[in-house]
Amino acid sequence: MHILYVSNLCSDEKFKVIFDNSSIKPQQQAQKFHSLLSKGFVKQVDSVYVMSSLPTNQSTDRNVLLSGCKEIKNNTTYKYLIGIKYPILKHISIFIKGISTSFLWCFQNRKQERIIICDVLNLTVSISAFIASKIFGIRTIAIVTDIPDYMQNYTVQKKKGVKSLVSNMYRKICNHFMYRYDSYIILTEQMNNIMNPNRKPYVVIEGMVDLDMKDIPNNLNNKYSEKIVIYAGALYEKYGVKKLIEAFLKLKIDDARLWLFGSGEMEEEIRSYEQLDNRVKYFGVEPNEDIVKKQLKATLLVNPRPSNEEFTKYSFPSKNMEYMVSGTPILTTPLKGMPEEYYEYVYLFEDETEEGITKTLQNILSKSKEELHEKGKHSKEFVLNNKNNIVQATSTIEMINNFGGRYSE
Repeated sequence: MHILYVSNLCSDEKFKVIFDNSSIKPQQQAQKFHSLLSKGFVKQVDSVYVMSSLPTNQSTDRNVLLSGCKEIKNNTTYKYLIGIKYPILKHISIFIKGISTSFLWCFQNRKQERIIICDVLNLTVSISAFIASKIFGIRTIAIVTDIPDYMQNYTVQKKKGVKSLVSNMYRKICNHFMYRYDSYIILTEQMNNIMNPNRKPYVVIEGMVDLDMKDIPNNLNNKYSEKIVIYAGALYEKYGVKKLIEAFLKLKIDDARLWLFGSGEMEEEIRSYEQLDNRVKYFGVEPNEDIVKKQLKATLLVNPRPSNEEFTKYSFPSKNMEYMVSGTPILTTPLKGMPEEYYEYVYLFEDETEEGITKTLQNILSKSKEELHEKGKHSKEFVLNNKNNIVQATSTIEMINNFGGRYSE
C-alpha cells in the first residue's frame, strides 16, 4: 500500500528551522500529531509520500522556505508546496501545485494499491488531493481533528468584517468537502454524529504518543525541588486558564509553582499575575522538546479545560496524551470526549469551581512524591501500551482493509 499524506506536516528538522525563523510560532500540536501518525504508517506500508503546504506565516524567513522543496527523511518523502507570498495568490499557487503533485503521484503509483489521507482543516492542499482522488478513483480518508463550526467559539475574540467573511467561507467549503470523503479518522465518538451523517467507515483516535518515549525515563531523583505545576497549551480564558491561575493564587503551599507555556489572548494578563504572585511564571512559546524535558521533572501537569462546554465533546486535547506519556501525573477535568478508560490513570477535578480547583490542587500536592510518581508511572504505561503511534496507525490500516474496495461517490 502507498499513502499520499496531505497536511502541513514537514520533517522534524524542517519544522525546527521554521520554528526558529518565525516570530509567530507555528502550531506544534498539529506537527506532532501528523508526524507521529505518518511515522506509524511508515512501519506498515510500502511508502508514505507527504504533500505539505508547510506551517508558515508572513513572519517566516522566506529564504528558509526556498532552501529546499523536497526531502526524504526516515523512509518518508516530503514534497513542500511553496506558495506566492501574498495571501490570496499563495492559496491559488499552492492549489495549482497541489493538483499537479497529486496527479503525478496518482499516475506514478497507478499499478499499486493507493490511499489518500487528508487533513481536511488544511483546506487548500486537501481539496487539490481530493479532486485527484475522484479523477483516479482512489479512496480517501479525512483526518478531522476539529469541527469547523465550533472552532470560532474557542476564544472571546470574534472576527469582524473581512475576517468574518473569510472565516464563514472557510467553514462552508470545509464542511462541503468533509462530508464527501470515503472514511474518517476522528478524535471522539461524538464527532461521528456530526461529520459522518452517511455512516461511512471511521476509526476513533483520541491522539497518540511516541513509542520512543518508552526509553525516556522519569526519575524521582531528577524532579525539581519545588512543587512545579505545568500548563502547556493555548492561553484562553474559555480553556479554564484564568480560573486555574486564580485558584492557584489561593493555594497555601509556599513551595508550589505554576508554570505556563503557550500563546493566546491571556498573555498580557498572565504577565500581570506574575507581578501579583512570584509563584506564577510565564515562559511563552518554547520548542516542544524543551517543554517535555520540563514536564519530566515537574510534580503535576494540569489541564483545566471546562467539561461543561459543548465543544469538549468533539476534542481530545493533545496535551493530555503528552502529559500522560511523560510519566508525571496529570490532573484534568472529565472531558466529554475522554473515554472512561482513562479515568483510572489520571487525577480528576470533581469540582470545577475556583474553590474546587484550589482544594483539588491542595490535596494532590500534599501527597507524597512516591505516590505521585507511581500514578504517573501507571499513566505512562497505559498510553504506551494502548495509544502509541504504531497502534493508532494499525487501527487505520485495519479500517482500510475492512472496507476493502468500497468507494463512495
